[in-house]
Order: sequence, then structure tokens, then C-alpha cells
Amino acid sequence: AVGQALNGNEQSFADVSEASSVLKQNVLGLKSGDDELGIKALSDSYAETLDPLVEDANRTAAKGDVIIKQKDALISMSKALQAIHRNTQNLLELSEAVVSLKLQQGAPTAEIAAASQLTMLTQRIAKSSSDFQSGAGASAEAVFLLGKDLNTFKELVGGLLNGSSELRLGAARDGAVREKLQALSTQYETTLKDGSAVLGNRKGIAEAREAEVSIQSASEPMRQRLNTLQA
Repeated sequence: AVGQALNGNEQSFADVSEASSVLKQNVLGLKSGDDELGIKALSDSYAETLDPLVEDANRTAAKGDVIIKQKDALISMSKALQAIHRNTQNLLELSEAVVSLKLQQGAPTAEIAAASQLTMLTQRIAKSSSDFQSGAGASAEAVFLLGKDLNTFKELVGGLLNGSSELRLGAARDGAVREKLQALSTQYETTLKDGSAVLGNRKGIAEAREAEVSIQSASEPMRQRLNTLQA
């Protein structure tokens, strides 16, 4: 459920909440007794196995709360990443069209290289939007790369359209090229809006990822201790 919640599955947040709550109540009930569950506290002879379970259950419940707290951010991130991935196909087609036109017109090498870089960035942004939802994807490096690629893409489109002395690019004069670049600029603004929704939530997303790792790493030791306790 935690993995699904991190991917923005709305039902999974309720599952995380319920599972962590039930786990904590049962383990604490074994430790201290629970009238609602109809169980009495276990004797001290179980402490060696039970005490670590209490710590793990409390920690898991706390980490579950961290994930639930980020529900809106994680759902928003998931929708934004899906939108980015869909939109990058349009960006790729437009970028490839610009490259083709530049080659046909015998444009300067710098312009062809810049247009080719747009296609590379489009593919990398698409990959980032897919990888970002994996456990390893939402690292600080991945966040930095997505933001950097979006900024570089904007600079290149602006340079190809209006010229840039820094990038050694002249302003586009051909009507067909300008049309494709203007369409690219419009599509980019949509992608940037979705990208900002992801990058703006990076602190909360990072906290949720850390909580996921903590819960996942604790689950198998807890299962083994519960089996030992049951036996």
C-alpha cells in the first residue's frame, strides 16, 4: 500500500492508515493489554521479542502518518508526471520537425546542434517523469536534473526563436521554423507548469520517500519477530 500511495493511488492512503493503525493497536495490546481487542498483556517472559516489535510498530505508524500527510502532494505529483510524459511526445515531434527543417535549409551547425539537443532533452524529461515515480527516482539528483533540463529546454527554444549571443544562435526567419518553435514554446509552458507542481513539492515528496524506505526496511524484521512471538 505504501508503494502505491507514493505513486498517487488515492485508495492506498486509506490502506496505509488502516494497516499501520491495526498493526500498532495489536502490538501495543500484546504489550499492555487492550479491552477492545479482548486481550491481556503478555508476561515479561515475552519482552525480548515483544519490546522491539513495539518500537517497530510505533515507528511504522509514525512513518505511515508522514505519507498520509503528503497525500495531496503525492497525488498532485502523480498527475503532473503523467501529464509531462504525455506532453513530451508532442515536444519530441515538434523538436524533430525543427531539426529536419534546419537540415533541409543548411542552417549553421550551432543551430542544428541546438535543435538536436531539444530532442535529447525531450526524451530525458520523459524518462525522468517515468523514473521519478520509482523508489530511486525521486532522489535529490533526479529533482535537480528535471529542473535543469526544463530550464535548458526553455533557453534553447528562446535562442532558436529570437536569437541568443550567448548560445551563438541567430533568430529564426523562416516562417515554417518559427511556427514550429512557437508551438514548442507553447507546449513547453504546459510542461513547465506540470514540472513546477513536482519540483515545488520536492521537500514533502522526499519526506514521503524516506518514510517509505523506513517502512519497507522494517517490514521483514517485524514479520520474523511476529512469527517468533506467535510460535
